[in-house]
Amino acid sequence: MTSSFLYAQKTLKFILATFAILSFVESNAQLKQDTNKRVQYLLIPVLFKTPETGLAYGLSGSISFKTTHKHDPLTRTSVIQTIGFFTTRRQNLQAIDGSIYFPKEKYILLFQISHSYFPDRFWGIGPSTNDLRGERYVYEQEYFYPHIKRKIRKHLFAGAQYEFQNVNHIAYLKAGRFDSAAFYGKQPYKVSGLGVSLSYDTRNLSFWPDRGVYLQTLSTIFRKELLSDYNVLKWITDLRYFKKIYKNHILAMQIYNYSTYGQTPLRELASFGGSNNMRGFYQGRYRDNNMISFITEYRLHIKGRFSACAFGGIGNVYNTYKDLLKTNPKYSYGAGVRLALLQKEKLNIRVDYGYSSRYNQGLYVTVGECF
Repeated sequence: MTSSFLYAQKTLKFILATFAILSFVESNAQLKQDTNKRVQYLLIPVLFKTPETGLAYGLSGSISFKTTHKHDPLTRTSVIQTIGFFTTRRQNLQAIDGSIYFPKEKYILLFQISHSYFPDRFWGIGPSTNDLRGERYVYEQEYFYPHIKRKIRKHLFAGAQYEFQNVNHIAYLKAGRFDSAAFYGKQPYKVSGLGVSLSYDTRNLSFWPDRGVYLQTLSTIFRKELLSDYNVLKWITDLRYFKKIYKNHILAMQIYNYSTYGQTPLRELASFGGSNNMRGFYQGRYRDNNMISFITEYRLHIKGRFSACAFGGIGNVYNTYKDLLKTNPKYSYGAGVRLALLQKEKLNIRVDYGYSSRYNQGLYVTVGECF
């Protein structure tokens, strides 16, 4: 047998074993409802894998509810999730995040609070770093991000947000690639900034929409007057399109642009790859001030709690638009399967395999869709 065949065989066995575990977990999850059947509580052990974490294990809990009555068609279901996990690479993370839709969605509150200790990999800055194994470095981080939106017209929201990030206990190899590269943020630092957003959202569901458009642009300014160690301007634009093309067949597309200006420290640079962007690339495999990507997914509900997905994407990081035109774009593609944890709301556990090259490929077992 060839090594590629053996690798594919092992990957298939891992996927089948993972879904056997997930099916058991789902059937034994502690799921409760209140007397009005408006609130759902879910507490499950978690087991997942990504190229960045290796095998991870821990505990996750979620509360899904409506701020009005359960059949209200004008208000989507709110979800608050918590997770704590450890990995075989000695990483750990504790986080709570939520999306709360107030009655008639006049207001929407998004928030995230997290702490992480994360041995990571660094390949350098720019779109042309070589494919050798990234150099190890370590950091610890506290993160706080509330974002409030107010409806100003039907489907149109204006928002304000605050972002705080404290990065400390940074450790890296002296005279190595990390030490010799030119970028901000090699020593402990914090960034603190205020921002505004504008979004247009016609999706019918939050987790697995089959129709609608989502467009959000937001800008955040980090200033020393706000107790930030660096002056940075960050601008993000996220455009998504969903369309049911035949019965349970859904076409989903996303264009994502991330840009920074000023003294951008490492953890605020554009980070290419990961489970929520270009799957197949290690998150942070390429880093620079800016990034753009285009991803297409073909989603299919199979039966009951099971669905499938095929995807492909293209993108790159860059310093200036001239650099973007000079460098060959990166691409990846793959497929995956889904198991619905909350069947009505279509909150899924997903298993995806993304591939770009011999050096850029990976298996992802996570909760929620890529976008």
